[in-house]
Amino acid sequence: MTHAKRTGRQERNHHDRHRRHERKAILDKAETEARTILGKARAKAETLTAEAKKKADEQIEQATRRKQGIDQEADRRIGESREQAQKLLSDANTEADRILKTAEEKAAGIDTKAKARIADADRREHEAAHTVDQARRLLADAAARLARPMPELPATNPRE
Repeated sequence: MTHAKRTGRQERNHHDRHRRHERKAILDKAETEARTILGKARAKAETLTAEAKKKADEQIEQATRRKQGIDQEADRRIGESREQAQKLLSDANTEADRILKTAEEKAAGIDTKAKARIADADRREHEAAHTVDQARRLLADAAARLARPMPELPATNPRE
């Protein structure tokens, strides 16, 4: 078959098909480029996301280490404060015990002295009562003697 010359309509249809084919090729190429760009963008986004996540994880780890360090320091300080408080309490108890012992010793000494003074006073009172009893007996004797009639004494008159 020989190539016959195309009619105007055939020519237009041929050009339309050719243009459609070119447009499809352009669209396919644009779509392929868009897919490539999207793929690269997704890959870059994933890379950036992974890097951001890694940085965030590092920062979280650093913050966790700092927090642990702060917690350990706080625990150490609390322990020191607790030890200081225990020592102060122990010292206060020791001082209170010493003061109490001294006071008890003084009280015992005072009590011993007071008992000795009371015993002395009781002894002196007993002695005084005994002396008073003796004095009463002597006075009673003297009164009894005075009450008796005097015996006549032999006269020792030089005139006789």
